[in-house]
Amino acid sequence: MSRSDDAASASAVPPIHRSVGYLPRDIGQASWFSPSEWGEIDAAFLEGTRLAVSAFPLELLSPFWRDWVRDTARSAGAPVDYVALSLLAAVAGLGGAGAVVRIAPRWVEPLVLWQALVGPPSSGKSPAMASVRELLGVIEAERTAGDGKSSASVVTNTALAAVADAVIANPRGVVVWGEDSAEWLAGAIDTRRASWLQAWSAQPMSLGARHVERFAASLLLALPADRVPELLTAEALAARFLFAWPTPPEHAPIGATEPARDADALAAFRRIAGKIGRPDDPLELVVDQHGLGVLNEFLTGLSAELREAAVQEREGLETAWLGKGRGTVARLAGVLQLLAWSETGPSGPPGHIGAEEMERAVRLWSDYFRGHARALFHRTVVSERERQARQVVRWLRQQGRPDVSREDIRVEALRRAVNASDTEQVLYRLRDAGIVQRVDYRVPSYGGRPPNRWWVNPALITNESAGNAGNARKPPRPRRGET
Repeated sequence: MSRSDDAASASAVPPIHRSVGYLPRDIGQASWFSPSEWGEIDAAFLEGTRLAVSAFPLELLSPFWRDWVRDTARSAGAPVDYVALSLLAAVAGLGGAGAVVRIAPRWVEPLVLWQALVGPPSSGKSPAMASVRELLGVIEAERTAGDGKSSASVVTNTALAAVADAVIANPRGVVVWGEDSAEWLAGAIDTRRASWLQAWSAQPMSLGARHVERFAASLLLALPADRVPELLTAEALAARFLFAWPTPPEHAPIGATEPARDADALAAFRRIAGKIGRPDDPLELVVDQHGLGVLNEFLTGLSAELREAAVQEREGLETAWLGKGRGTVARLAGVLQLLAWSETGPSGPPGHIGAEEMERAVRLWSDYFRGHARALFHRTVVSERERQARQVVRWLRQQGRPDVSREDIRVEALRRAVNASDTEQVLYRLRDAGIVQRVDYRVPSYGGRPPNRWWVNPALITNESAGNAGNARKPPRPRRGET
């Protein structure tokens, strides 16, 4: 090898790290991670970002409802997500305990859905909900005119007693149409929280002198993102919700949108309302053998995930939410089946839920609702360890350092709030998130403890700290006495 080759080879070797307490002959070399070797940073740790979510998959709706949701959303200036979830809520409100999905002889799910539309003010939640609410109002008025009794499908009074009275008047059940806050639900005392859980399962419920044999109450809440934590604090309730947290739609030019076919939508709602039974004799939507095949495949994968979570002791809202997936998918299949049946105008009852109908429900839950729930949970549900990790990330971005020691993190970033062991756990969490990597020192033959230093992913450095970026390729130099 020539001298020039020797020089080139030497330049490729990471510089020697001099560590106080190591003899010169035993000084090792630290591993070096170039920016190209870093993995992608977990988006949950980046300020002002959230996990990517998909748009509502309109192709999973039947052709008429697909067009109606799209046209209604454009006219309202709202995301299709908000209109689509309002539509699902309307069918659940008409069905409730008067329609069930039968999966097995002892496994029956009512058509009850709990959903939350999440977004900032003026994001289109109210106009989207109003478009569907108006159609349900016509159905309610026709029912009242027909039998002389008021039997609303929609309730805006969120008090438990008011909802119970509405279900007594309309035994099939109701949908609670609420906006701006979930404090009334999350703050329910234990006895009332149990009653709301009965509402999700359409089970018997007693409240004072009131007794409801099948207390079926769907929920459709419209919430700004900063009010979602109110709901998520009640984990048992929040785990049953389906969330939509879409990005704002592009502006549709005035006059360029097709008017929604509301008359046809109203006729379809009438067909659904006309086929819904009574709680003691409900309309049964039976999952056939082909549908069971699809459902069993989904449940096998879900069961494996839940077992892995149990082994790793990953408890929390996201795991609890996954646990409700089996029943929620069946309910979604029933709602989608009724919507598809309603647009054709047949005289007979809706057909069985087959492979295609179940596949649509599985995809809707897995590819859409799961992503939106995860994005919300990562943004708003934070453990103490996760909060500390995010605090460290903010500090790292402000400092713009290419490397730090564990003691830097403990003293400066976490302000001595934790001990060295807990600081190490925070750093391990940040390592898994692609934010830091431990500097690997060679330990002398006689032993000894190497410095505890960590590289910082250069991609984390903000524009404000760009002046420090030139230091990013220099090896860390341990401070005197540092371990």
